[in-house]
Amino acid sequence: MLGPARVAPPVPKKPATVATGPQAEALRSYISRKYKVAYDATGPLLNTVYKVSREKQLDPLLVLAVIAIESRYNPLAESHVGAQGLMQVMTSVHQDKFDAVGKTALDPVANIGVGATILRDCINRRGSIDGGLACYVGSTGPDDNGYGAKVQAERRRLALASGIALARD
Repeated sequence: MLGPARVAPPVPKKPATVATGPQAEALRSYISRKYKVAYDATGPLLNTVYKVSREKQLDPLLVLAVIAIESRYNPLAESHVGAQGLMQVMTSVHQDKFDAVGKTALDPVANIGVGATILRDCINRRGSIDGGLACYVGSTGPDDNGYGAKVQAERRRLALASGIALARD
């Protein structure tokens, strides 16, 4: 007789990284400059990312790094396989999540909310941030073609540019 299926224990949920006023300004400047995003658009973006990150108990720098790698902060980005928006959510798989909030994948707030929900679920299922990133990009095994390393490198750059201490993984 087989025993119960084993699942990875949930990854402890850490409080979101907090940014001071000057750190938030430095973060806005970095994103605006590096990704050619209008500076005025970065304020609402950061507010949304911080709010959603608190709700999902994710490091906001991780969410910002995923956005950077997935879409380069282009809310209208669409991949050749149908992933859409800032966090490149596969609407063919996750349309129900957008329907639940009455928005489309190209709505930046909805996209960040749905993307963060998927990322949190992936981290919980895989048991680590690196495993969660592999899951998020659709990898079924340990090889994610360097996706996790790219996200983590951008996360470190965001922290360095803003002076925000990284949350411990």
